[in-house]
Amino acid sequence: MRRFALIALASIAVSCTGDPSLPPAAQVPSDNPFRIGRTLVIPHAGGDGLYPENTLLAYEQTIPRWGDVVDIDVRLAADGVPVAIHDATVERTTDGTGSVADLTSRQLGQLDAGFRFELDGKFPFRGQGLGVPTVEAILDQFPDTLTTLDLKDQRVELVAPLCELIVRLGRTDDLYVGIDTDEQVLAFREQCPDVSTSGTSEERGLARAARDTNDPTFVSDQLVSQPPFQRDDGTLVITEEFLAFSHRFDTAVFAYVIDSSEQMRDLVALGIDGIYTRYPDRLADVVHNG
Repeated sequence: MRRFALIALASIAVSCTGDPSLPPAAQVPSDNPFRIGRTLVIPHAGGDGLYPENTLLAYEQTIPRWGDVVDIDVRLAADGVPVAIHDATVERTTDGTGSVADLTSRQLGQLDAGFRFELDGKFPFRGQGLGVPTVEAILDQFPDTLTTLDLKDQRVELVAPLCELIVRLGRTDDLYVGIDTDEQVLAFREQCPDVSTSGTSEERGLARAARDTNDPTFVSDQLVSQPPFQRDDGTLVITEEFLAFSHRFDTAVFAYVIDSSEQMRDLVALGIDGIYTRYPDRLADVVHNG
């Protein structure tokens, strides 16, 4: 249903500006929960520069103090429960060994997810009871906070239990699911049509082509766009023109992962809707204090 609303919004923007190529974002009314009129502070995986990634402790520390959005990496445990962990195996972030897909959510919860986290040559979170949490445990802790879920497990089997969880918790309106595979995108849309996801590879290609030509007839219903700040050759991806094009459709633009205060200031000045960062304390200072 959002697609029809956005067609109307695009028409409003064109009629207001008289120039269909560059409608000012301020003239486009927003019904997008991820566009709040300032840059959202998004602690990457809970703020993994400050605390062990994807742990309840990380979210409990960063969201109340600095963060606007809960960002969770998602995989499927052996018992069919969505869990919060980035890698396919547990070695990098815990004291355990093995594949996430071969361990139950209970077994993952018993690992030490603070074991590998190092600060100033020390390991301050070892032995603190920080297991790999379920996605449900994190969502329960922050029921009213905007959330992005990044599906690291590309198996289509992840879709059904995650959809069921999102619907059961009533989180279809303030949550965005980042997906890399067309198979998962299409399955998610079939099983959870009210949940916003990434576009398919074809849809992303069409959007890139439309941006390159500044096509005034192009229409998108994407809730969030998450481009890199710049390409490998240093060419900026997120520009004033990129933002104007995206905001024409009420699409929020998030940059990832930005840890430089200078780059944060540049993006905030451009009007970026959100920034993923390992250091939410830095970004909060830039957003609120300049």
